[in-house]
Amino acid sequence: MTTLDMSIPGELRLILRGTQENAILNTLRHWPHWRSVEIESDPADQAQCLSITLIADRSQEATIREVLRRSFGMTFPPEGGSRALPAAAAVKPTRRR
Repeated sequence: MTTLDMSIPGELRLILRGTQENAILNTLRHWPHWRSVEIESDPADQAQCLSITLIADRSQEATIREVLRRSFGMTFPPEGGSRALPAAAAVKPTRRR
């Protein structure tokens, strides 16, 4: 489940949980506007990641929403919220020419 959290003033958080959201992480992780990243590990197995939170300034909201909509078919309400990654967007094979 992907969460777009805007509960902290001036900050936008994109929370990714589960291996199916690796496609989103691979697309957005090198984006230069992330201020910080929080990684939540499994208390029983520190090598296992439960979630990754990418944090950006609220001024980047329109761009993040557009990338999520165009690349993954994910649209969030104005106040944010959680959405499951559509099955068709989970795997996008690429053809090399």
